[in-house]
Amino acid sequence: MFLLAFALGSSGAAVAAKPATRSGGKPEKKPTPDVLAEGEGKVLRWHFESGEILELKKFSEQVIKTGATSEKRSVFHRVLLETRAVDAAQGYQLEGTFTTLVRGSGSDSPFTETERHNASFFLTPAGMFTVPAGQYMPNIRSVPTFSETRDPALKDEAAMEPGTTWEKPGAEVMRFTDLVTVPFNVRYEYRGLENVKSQDGEKNCHKFIANYELNFGDAEQGGPRVFGYVTSIWFWDSAQGIPYYAQEDYNVIIVNEAGIANEFKIKSRSYYRKFQARTDPEKITLAEKLREELVTENPQISVRVTDHGVAISLPDVFFDTDSASLSSDAKSVLKQIGKPLAALKNRHIRVRGHTDSTGDEKYNQQLSEKRAATVAEYLIDKADLNPDTLSYEGRGARDPIADNSIADGRAKNRRVEIILLDK
Repeated sequence: MFLLAFALGSSGAAVAAKPATRSGGKPEKKPTPDVLAEGEGKVLRWHFESGEILELKKFSEQVIKTGATSEKRSVFHRVLLETRAVDAAQGYQLEGTFTTLVRGSGSDSPFTETERHNASFFLTPAGMFTVPAGQYMPNIRSVPTFSETRDPALKDEAAMEPGTTWEKPGAEVMRFTDLVTVPFNVRYEYRGLENVKSQDGEKNCHKFIANYELNFGDAEQGGPRVFGYVTSIWFWDSAQGIPYYAQEDYNVIIVNEAGIANEFKIKSRSYYRKFQARTDPEKITLAEKLREELVTENPQISVRVTDHGVAISLPDVFFDTDSASLSSDAKSVLKQIGKPLAALKNRHIRVRGHTDSTGDEKYNQQLSEKRAATVAEYLIDKADLNPDTLSYEGRGARDPIADNSIADGRAKNRRVEIILLDK
């Protein structure tokens, strides 16, 4: 409904009405609302400066029931969005990636990536989304959205006191045969200021709750159906203009076009932060420090700056031939690598396996995944790295760094990289 209203105005009649004219006979151009000015002086508002990056880390414990079967899993959603533009009419243009990583429930094993989506959209300070048609992410839209007239920073009748409520529309986009937008109405209640602990410490935040019900589709008419409820608690960092922490209970049944029902029970906790994009000099400094600490004693490894961060590269000789088993030298080096990595708290680390281009593509993909998983698991077990900050993936032969037509190039391409991600 928000996208329709944004594109067409408040009603069809308003669109069809004859335009007002100035005394000179020319149509009068109505001023474009300044959505940025609307948020001035209010604390429950999103705020970004151009170039700032928003990171969301959402950890979920999920139970999915289909008939008599049940699956439990842990899911890590990592969202990185850069502020590309600040526009008075549309708000903040955010652009970046939505990544989903999965592991077995209750496991201390590393996460493995299962999905990655690119996205670009606008977000107003009050919280309304404008997303291009056909784009899947962000799939939860316009949550939270704030009151236009009430705020904790305002006075008298406009003041928002504990117990103040407001309602706003939101939507969830779901994948069936096609993308389907499921609308809902969110009920919010402000609870006042409260201290909350997060991964980054403790902060005094504005607390509010948000609850909504889902009731979509018609059994008699066929097609997908969705019903259930979602409850959440939010802690808003007014100084940063973003959430600080949120927790959510998602209890929803989704019936697909074939009539198969899947019940989702999901408990999640979300952590938000903003930062400026790391510059090349910063990454170069980190790479030089790691070379000094690691490469001097282990010349067989290398450290390089990439578009995504800083990569520590382990050569093929660290593994037995056509195997994911680590050599004794590899284990010793990984223990040394783990020390500086453990000091980089809350920095997400991705382990990527690579092969050369010879041999079967499927075999290379599987070998690269197994080697990446072996390294990631060893870093968790023996170097005490936090499994919540570690993931792995296999890239097969897709990302060569040297010429695969010569033996020396193929040897360089057979590697495992430990990447300190900043994107």
